[in-house]
Amino acid sequence: MTMWMRLTLVLVIAVMCQVSNGEDQDEELELLNRAKPPKENYVVSRELKDMLVVSMQNIVSNNDLVSQLTQKVVQNMLSVGESKKEMENLNRSHLEEVAKLREQIEGMEAELRGQIEGVDTELKSQIEGVDTKVTSQIGANIEEIRGELSQISTEVTIISAEGGLRDQRCAKVCAGTTGRRSTSWVNFSSTGLSVTVDISGCGFVTLPTITTSLEGYIFGKTTAGTEIYSVNTSSFQTYIEAKYASYRSNASNYSWNIEWIAVGYTC
Repeated sequence: MTMWMRLTLVLVIAVMCQVSNGEDQDEELELLNRAKPPKENYVVSRELKDMLVVSMQNIVSNNDLVSQLTQKVVQNMLSVGESKKEMENLNRSHLEEVAKLREQIEGMEAELRGQIEGVDTELKSQIEGVDTKVTSQIGANIEEIRGELSQISTEVTIISAEGGLRDQRCAKVCAGTTGRRSTSWVNFSSTGLSVTVDISGCGFVTLPTITTSLEGYIFGKTTAGTEIYSVNTSSFQTYIEAKYASYRSNASNYSWNIEWIAVGYTC
């Protein structure tokens, strides 16, 4: 039982008690009237009537107050009931909105997951395509190189070489000169000259076979020829013997230089 119902019950009981008290007073007045002499009965009866009227007015006033309080209690109870219904409706509405939001979030997560999986699949496909393309290109380049190697002229033939024979497709002829104005001659005797020749640009991987010749002015019987020493894959040294000391000292003026041809393997 709620507080308002308890209050209503108390007020109803109070009204019933007041009505009961009024009925008891009427009975007492009637008994008094019978017991007293006729003259006094009139006076007492008059006073009792006045008291009774006042009591009845109080009872009516209390009844009106109780009715008003009862109406307010009922209104409050109805208002409380409506408030409860509104709260229940609000709670139900909030729960429904939360459920909708949850469904939307789950749908967005599923959509995002699908997009990520789609991107991963697309990236994998692209990477696989690039790998396939690169592999294909490398294979084509290898075949092209093989074709070029197979078309390399075999006119250069080495029949003997330091370290043994190799694939003739790797044979190479390389030639050059020390230059008329750039040969760095070094004196090694009163009439002798030497120079170191750089052949690193040939790319030999084995010791090449080298042939040299002296080129310039005023020679012939003026020199005793050239000799080759200290051969490796990137350089060699050559020596010449001049007939006269004056020739040796004027080697640069005579534009003497070493022209050379080297044959060897590059692979």
